[in-house]
Amino acid sequence: MDRTRWISSLVSASLVLSFACRKAETPAVESKTETKSTHADGSKTTTTTEEKQVGSTVDVTTETNAPGDRGGKTVSETVVGTVTDFGPGKTITVMTGDGKKHTYDLSDKKTTASVDPRVTVGTKVSLDTTKDNADNRSLRVVPVSDR
Repeated sequence: MDRTRWISSLVSASLVLSFACRKAETPAVESKTETKSTHADGSKTTTTTEEKQVGSTVDVTTETNAPGDRGGKTVSETVVGTVTDFGPGKTITVMTGDGKKHTYDLSDKKTTASVDPRVTVGTKVSLDTTKDNADNRSLRVVPVSDR
């Protein structure tokens, strides 16, 4: 009997330890929306937004296709995460809670970048970027507390 209780206690303790040692996974919340609108002239605009939130990090991409001379495709992205690599005037990499790294070339001729001087590796930031129909990109990076 004592041996049975001892084995039962050992099994119970190992189960408790296995649950206690397990890494808690942060749930991801994902959504996708699409909006279509028809203008008076019969032309149509489509906007698609995809969002993924893991913990306090976010990755939101919005794509708009609009008709006409000033239309075309515009892609906007907002990434909230931690800077893992940063070469001022060169590149910046931001990692979100799902482990995905978002790298942007700050030296590209078609990129206009504004990076807050307080941004360094390890800083939690909000990175907003917009790319137009001609592949011109504007990029703004600020610490999250300033968002």
